[in-house]
Amino acid sequence: MKSVAGWLFREHWLIGASITRIMLGAWAVYYYLLHYPVRSLLWGPAGIWPYDRFIEHLQLFSVWQLGPSPVLFEALFHLGIVIAVAYTLGLWPRVMGVLHWVMIWSLGERNPFIGDGGDNIMRIVLLFLILVNTGAYFSLKSPRPADATLSPTTSHQVAAVIHNFGVLLILAQLSMLYMSTGLYKAMGELWQNGTALYYILRVEEFSWPGVADSAFRSPYFVVLGTYGTVLFELLFFPLLFNRWTRYAMIVAGGVFHLGITLFMGLVTFAWSMFSIYPLLLTDREYEGLTAWLRRRLGLVVFYDGWCPLCTRSIRWLGRFDLLSLVRFVSFRDPGVVERYGLDERGAERRIQSVGWSGRLHEGITAMLDIAVRSIPLWPAVPVFIICRMIAGQRVYDAIASRRLILVPGGCVGHCPLGETSDAGGR
Repeated sequence: MKSVAGWLFREHWLIGASITRIMLGAWAVYYYLLHYPVRSLLWGPAGIWPYDRFIEHLQLFSVWQLGPSPVLFEALFHLGIVIAVAYTLGLWPRVMGVLHWVMIWSLGERNPFIGDGGDNIMRIVLLFLILVNTGAYFSLKSPRPADATLSPTTSHQVAAVIHNFGVLLILAQLSMLYMSTGLYKAMGELWQNGTALYYILRVEEFSWPGVADSAFRSPYFVVLGTYGTVLFELLFFPLLFNRWTRYAMIVAGGVFHLGITLFMGLVTFAWSMFSIYPLLLTDREYEGLTAWLRRRLGLVVFYDGWCPLCTRSIRWLGRFDLLSLVRFVSFRDPGVVERYGLDERGAERRIQSVGWSGRLHEGITAMLDIAVRSIPLWPAVPVFIICRMIAGQRVYDAIASRRLILVPGGCVGHCPLGETSDAGGR
């Protein structure tokens, strides 16, 4: 009983919950922006589902029932985008979680005829996520106080129980969804004779022209895909209780939903479903994966700790290192040059990086190494590659050579880079 209580009063799946928050938040941002040019047509007061018909058929509630004003519509729609972005970034995740669910629910109620199934899953999961601590990782909120984990109080224990219950509700929802759809398919004649996928891929509204055509013309693909779908959905829940079969289900689910995306074009549905998958891994498994990634992808970056610009830049870059793959070290610190065998002159001229292979990169290439390992900087990776191919290193050197540094115990004011060696010996 003590072990059960000890497990119950500790929060689990914190890393997975944070990843799920990010994925569902990004889903909503994408959904808002995807329909942004036609927002008035889909949800506006005079759109395809007029305001009076919406009020007449409203089941529960929606923020859009506040009035038919076009100005109010625009304000609420853009407010929804702001809330979705804040939720994705982890700003006040509990409060934003409630507001985000209200806005997504209201959007579905405003026009219930344009969803693809992913909307329903997202509304259910977002409701359960209100109970979950989704801001423990990858969040811009303030870190949790140390005494909350070292000396848990009754309130922390209650919060842990609620958190764990919320996660279990989400996993139960996912399992019941797969089981029910699998049983429903198993009773269908087309699924029993192995031809259902053929007819699904022939539906023009939900197919990728060219890709779907080549798929449904292959009898092996159709038969294996039909039976494989039923087996995956029926076996998903029972196979979660073994570690290795659970890993197999995660991979199979990824392939399954990727196939839905490619062949049927249901991007938002597949995205919303796979957003729940991070909860299938425990915190310990994530920590093991992170340790492996750090061994393989870990990077040590050497910067100039006497340069205020460099220090500020490193501080900002550190915030983008969500996976903690980059360790920033000032080569000015005592013993660093000797320990890592650095060329002090080279480190003074350019920022340097060393990966697990031991190869030393400098300047723009080192910046590329940092961007590759920092998820928010991934959009900048092509820019760094192009800059490195053209004249990025020369531009970097031109900027670096003109930077100012502060020598401890040296110059009274700012020292140009070229004077650092003399100033340091004064």
